[in-house]
Amino acid sequence: MFRLLVQPLVIGVTLSLLATVCSFAAEPKRVLVVHSFGTVAPPFTTHSTAFEAELVKRLGNHVDLDEVSLDMARYATPDMQEAVVDYLEKRGATWKPDLVVPIGGPAGIFVAKFRHRLFPNIPILYCSLDRRLLGRDAFDENTTFVGANYEVSGFAEDILQIAPETKNIAIVIGATPLEQYWTEAFRKGFQPFSDRVNFIWLNELSFDQMLERVQTLPPHSFIFLILFLRDAAGVTQNADEALQRLHAVANAPINSIFTSQMGLGIVGGRLYPSTEDGMKAADTAVQILNGASPSSFPPRIVPPSPPQYDWRELRRWNIDEKNLPAGSNILFRSPTLWQQYRAWIIAAIASLVVETLLIAALLANLVKRRRAERTLTESEARFRKMADATPVMIWMSGPDKLCTFVNKAWLDFTGRKMEEELGDCWSESVHPDDLDKCLATYTSAFDARRPFAMKYRLRRHDGAYRYINDEGDPRYDAKGEFIGYIGACVDVSDLLQKEQELHASEERIALAAEAAHLGVWELDISTNKIWLSDQARKLFQFKRETEITYAMVSERVHPEDRAMRENTIQRAIATETGYDLEYRVKLPDGNVRWFAGRGRCHQDSDGRCTRLLAVSADVTERKQTEQLFQLAAEGSHLGVWNWDETTGKLSWDGATRQIFDVPAEGEITLDTFYRAVYPHDLERVKQVWRGAVESGLPYQLEFRLQRSNGAIGWVHARGRGYYDDKGKPLCMIGIVFDITDRKQAEEKAQQRRDEVSRLERLGLLGEMTASIAHEINQPLAGIIMNADTAMQYVSRPNADPEQLREILVDVLADGHRAHRIIRNIRETVRKGTALRQRVGLNELVRVVTRMVEPDAAVHSCELETSFANDLPAVEADPVQIQQVLINLLANAFDAVESMPASRRKVEVKTDSDCSTVRVSVRDHGAGIADSAQEHLFEQFFTTKRQGIGMGLAIVRSIIDAHSGTIRAENVDDDGAQFTFTLPVNDE
Repeated sequence: MFRLLVQPLVIGVTLSLLATVCSFAAEPKRVLVVHSFGTVAPPFTTHSTAFEAELVKRLGNHVDLDEVSLDMARYATPDMQEAVVDYLEKRGATWKPDLVVPIGGPAGIFVAKFRHRLFPNIPILYCSLDRRLLGRDAFDENTTFVGANYEVSGFAEDILQIAPETKNIAIVIGATPLEQYWTEAFRKGFQPFSDRVNFIWLNELSFDQMLERVQTLPPHSFIFLILFLRDAAGVTQNADEALQRLHAVANAPINSIFTSQMGLGIVGGRLYPSTEDGMKAADTAVQILNGASPSSFPPRIVPPSPPQYDWRELRRWNIDEKNLPAGSNILFRSPTLWQQYRAWIIAAIASLVVETLLIAALLANLVKRRRAERTLTESEARFRKMADATPVMIWMSGPDKLCTFVNKAWLDFTGRKMEEELGDCWSESVHPDDLDKCLATYTSAFDARRPFAMKYRLRRHDGAYRYINDEGDPRYDAKGEFIGYIGACVDVSDLLQKEQELHASEERIALAAEAAHLGVWELDISTNKIWLSDQARKLFQFKRETEITYAMVSERVHPEDRAMRENTIQRAIATETGYDLEYRVKLPDGNVRWFAGRGRCHQDSDGRCTRLLAVSADVTERKQTEQLFQLAAEGSHLGVWNWDETTGKLSWDGATRQIFDVPAEGEITLDTFYRAVYPHDLERVKQVWRGAVESGLPYQLEFRLQRSNGAIGWVHARGRGYYDDKGKPLCMIGIVFDITDRKQAEEKAQQRRDEVSRLERLGLLGEMTASIAHEINQPLAGIIMNADTAMQYVSRPNADPEQLREILVDVLADGHRAHRIIRNIRETVRKGTALRQRVGLNELVRVVTRMVEPDAAVHSCELETSFANDLPAVEADPVQIQQVLINLLANAFDAVESMPASRRKVEVKTDSDCSTVRVSVRDHGAGIADSAQEHLFEQFFTTKRQGIGMGLAIVRSIIDAHSGTIRAENVDDDGAQFTFTLPVNDE
């Protein structure tokens, strides 16, 4: 029997050797496989494994395979792609492929983007990706495609067919750019099912959050895994391992896309075969390498496999096999009793068969062992290729402590060859001053089989020594036997340089703080330990060598300010914000100084407040200056106030408190201020305040106060705001001074002027009356005398009619004479000796409104104007028109005096048409009573207690003298409006 076994084996080995010898006769074809990912995407790994195995099977030693991985699950940045491009350019100088095979979407996009730069005139075989990922310009006469066209809606249809009661589908997908693309594609593909199913997208969660989420899905849910390379937290995942972990905790069935995932926890359906995809791609590759043109192969779309399902998952989730599509293949079905024990039954019947099976098992074990050894060798070679592609310097050593491998990055750094670095030759590039310490660290860690990290200087190819951070870890084989070390090195010279620059910057900041006399200190919140800079020690009068505690610093604070300072600091720590305050310190030399302190909490990497950084400055001189200013302000009865916009705190000095009649110990708030303002003036004060804050301009105004004893006072206020760089208000500072005495004097003077004016009007009226009486006295006397004579003459029996007619003619003449006298007086009043000129009413209204602004303030009235553009000029006496406006505005102020603050408003407006110019004065008072409407412009008619009824009569006479019109009317909303018109001057 031994001879029968050995003889075929010898023949097989001989044939294999002959085939190997013959293979050297032809130059092998070079194939470059560009992987999208490393080992974290098993669907793509399955495809690449099938492709390479089929290609080697078909070509044997006639193919030279090389691989490069983009590892897009971890390094999806453009600079990493540039590193791969740089590597491939250098590799292409010595090794040019005959065919480039990108596997997966990112690899396909990468090759399409750089093919003309890296692979000009080299055939391209795109495979294992959806053709929609590539643009039209990716395909030409030198390219072809083998891949899938994923039917997105079919996945939802599969789920709803086998589980028609499904109401929710949780979508598991990662966060790489490729997965983001498929997220949008599947959102669109699932849109037709949105009225039937609620899709729960988990792509914005970390994997741990996904595991928690799938444990608590609502009833009638299904989980669909699309692709999982990297979660939203940036952690790279192995898709198969992730699937198995999801399967272990999920409370709903799971489905996915690829046949390679059958048996890992998915239910199944129309899946896409990664192995068949790879074998078809290998078949196309063989034909291209044998001379066929890529353009002769139309794109090969690999369809999904017939429906296949995992019997174990169907049973677990109670899915009825009747719901499965016709012709479905059910896998992993538990065998029957006969099937389960058939081997034992056969063994009992035919021992010879058992012996044969045992021998076959031994041979199979031998084949598996050799295959594992070959796989390990291939894995080692693949690792070396991947190590060469990474920019980090990587090294390996054997169990004898001697170097066995360094990657391309190491060789590029040192400028030496591989054989010059192996063994212990690598140490030749270490700086002589660092060599002993470096070898001692390496040897002690090696003997103890523990990881190590060290820093030393390594000579670069240009002769410069650079600081290297070197970390190593022990390696073990599958049996747990120690096989050496693997390590990685990073050039940290630039980082150390930046640390030195940062230290220098900190030194400069310390010098600047010292020059500005700022004391810097830091409090560790967890330990309550405090550090003080030299300047801070100097301010608080601590010796440099003295160990300082936080309590010692607090003891330096003045007893009256200590609690306030401590509460402010503790509040800043509790709220994790900052503080800004001023306080007194009582120093050991007996002096009391004023300090300004400002601090801010700093957080650690976990977001917890762990440190309080603060500065202190001596502001004694400034405080003394402020006190002197305060004394000066108090001497001049000037009050100073400050409003902090950030804290909402209002501060008054003693003079301001006295002006507003607020006790010295009373709390000051905005409500305190508002209560002190006279109610009729409050809204106007608020508007001015808000306008100043919003515009950033200074303001000044006068308003009334209502004191606690009921007395009314007047103040003049001025202020301005201060803002940060972004225009945000920080504070507002201002002054107030009491002008009650001045206002009372002005009011008394105005009363005296009004009384004098009234007396003057009464005197003028008396003079006019005397003049009129004097002028018409004679004609009236003649009329009376002639009338009396006529009456006596008529009583005679023989009266002569002719003499009676003569008497009546004399009466008529005296009557005409009186009429002429009155007409002349009227003409004098109407025309007078006015000086007419061209007048612009807009400017005239501006002058008058400025004149009456004090009266408006006295009445707490808001005066608004509205001017028409291009208003034509009129021929008028400006003094008389001013008198008209003054009379109308005075009446308007009186009309709104008793109204609420919101209605104490008077509006003046100008307008025009083709022939006239109009001026209207409107108030928001009670309006004109119906009984007064017809008599407003009559002489001696008035609705005021102290009026004489001549104002509107004079206004009307002036307007009539200017050939104008005037009317009064009530406005629908409220108040009254007086409008006069003047003719336009055509010249």
